Amino acid sequence: MLKVKSALRRELIAKRKAMSQNERTFADESIFRQLLPFVEKASSVFCYASTEIEVDTRRLIDYCLAEKIPVALPVSGDSELSFFYIDSTEQLKKGRYNIDEPPQSRPAFADGKTLLVVPALCADGKGFRLGYGKGYYDRFLENFKGISVIICYRSFKCEVPTEPHDMRTLFTIFDE
Repeated sequence: MLKVKSALRRELIAKRKAMSQNERTFADESIFRQLLPFVEKASSVFCYASTEIEVDTRRLIDYCLAEKIPVALPVSGDSELSFFYIDSTEQLKKGRYNIDEPPQSRPAFADGKTLLVVPALCADGKGFRLGYGKGYYDRFLENFKGISVIICYRSFKCEVPTEPHDMRTLFTIFDE
């Protein structure tokens, strides 16, 4: 299973890099609009700072900050994610895996109304996803009590090979 997932990840990353900017912009806008009803009901938003191949989360982060909705971003530990509040994306610095991370000064704690936005290379629409293979989000989701949602491009909707440790999210959003 590990070899199957590794090969699929390489294939999906190459396919993501080949997406046109127009395709990406249209899809990002669609996903952002679909996320807004979730955001408006959230006590806080736990998100990730998107990279160039991921669904754009920068607009979502800026929107939440402008609306005074608390935003927390993850810091990757050895095997766990810890979330920290931010006031601005200007606070972010490259961390582990060359991903933008927040300063570790204001720890964030989720409640039942926290929205967790989960990245995915591909997703099946049933709450399962294929991530980057480190298991951070699966471990975080084990004890997460809020609302979890995968965001993923529709062209990356596919059957996801799953294992017992893979955790489901409550919702999946694809571009329309």
